[in-house]
Amino acid sequence: MMTDAVLVTGATGFIGRHLVLELLARGDRVFALTRAANGSSAKERLMRALRTAHGSSLPGQMQANLEAVEGDLVLSGLGLPRRVQERLAAEVGQVLHCGGDTRFYPKDRAAHRAVHLDGPLNTLRMIDQGRGVRFHHVSTAYIAGMRNGTAYEDELDVGQAFRNPYERIKLEAERTIRTACEAREIPLTIFRPSIVVADPRSPNSNWSDPISTRFAAFARLCRLYKRTIGRIRGLRPSLRIRGSSESVLNVVPITYVVQAMLAISAAPRERTLTFHLVDPAPPRNRELLDQVTAMLGVAGLEPFEDRTLPMEGMTLLERVAENLLRPYQDYFFESPTFDDRYARQFLDGRVEPRSAVALEFLARAVDARRTTKSGSDLLRSIHAEDRTPTRVSDLFS
Repeated sequence: MMTDAVLVTGATGFIGRHLVLELLARGDRVFALTRAANGSSAKERLMRALRTAHGSSLPGQMQANLEAVEGDLVLSGLGLPRRVQERLAAEVGQVLHCGGDTRFYPKDRAAHRAVHLDGPLNTLRMIDQGRGVRFHHVSTAYIAGMRNGTAYEDELDVGQAFRNPYERIKLEAERTIRTACEAREIPLTIFRPSIVVADPRSPNSNWSDPISTRFAAFARLCRLYKRTIGRIRGLRPSLRIRGSSESVLNVVPITYVVQAMLAISAAPRERTLTFHLVDPAPPRNRELLDQVTAMLGVAGLEPFEDRTLPMEGMTLLERVAENLLRPYQDYFFESPTFDDRYARQFLDGRVEPRSAVALEFLARAVDARRTTKSGSDLLRSIHAEDRTPTRVSDLFS
């Protein structure tokens, strides 16, 4: 067990909350940087997020080792009183920086840049007072951009094009924090997970994060297809999903990401290293569609292999599927291979990635009755965002 405390930023986010829970479970002292928002204090938001991820209230000892710190990444000194800054600088030995805005197309680009670029710098400046604090930064494997072939852990900017502003700003953030840590001679760890979802093997897994919610809703859509149109052979049209049949969507469970981050962060090192936390052998989209077809006992799930052309004669089910998966559709067309040799070397078999997570995820989502918030609530939010017909709310009622 570490003698120094750990500071976790972005503690109410999907990765952050699970990191906090695992740190507390192993007995670490944790400071969780959290903003007050929507009439709730930082502590209220933090405890609500942790209860959601844990499935119940935290045991007393875990609560005793946890302290919510109300601050803001974009403010100098994180907006904390001087006495709090001094205490954190004295007690924190490691920073797990998970904070950021995960929206692909933020409305306020200036705020988006501030949280991703100023956030890690403000954290580092406030914490590091010559003690040699260790800094661990969460990025994304998809800074590799729109390309096929192998993306290596020691690559950064290789002239890649990006699908969205989020990928671009995460690359800039890596360069920014790398430069700052090198100037201070601080070893930096950069974690690059792929698409992180709830763990399909975890019995108490909560599926309320945005990615899991949408993918699970897609699985429920497929189940509905089986129960309605799929039961009438003469009315069994194809359900087209936008994407390339030969492309690969790299999906990894939250438990692997958290366990790998904590195992790697505990290993001493003297230089900056980057680690891909990914599925080593993800299935191709064709295999995913074939498996979904087999699970549901239906025919007609087909890829629509064009990014931009409209689907002619879309059915209501196809429109719902298009809206559910729209934020991630650009990821259904390339097939990058993420080399993870550094991660495997440091983990040395102690924490193993799992393949075909996407298949397990869809299988459990199809079978589970309540893997997400209510379908009506989900589709109402999609309707507000994407102008989906309101009557689709009946599909999941």
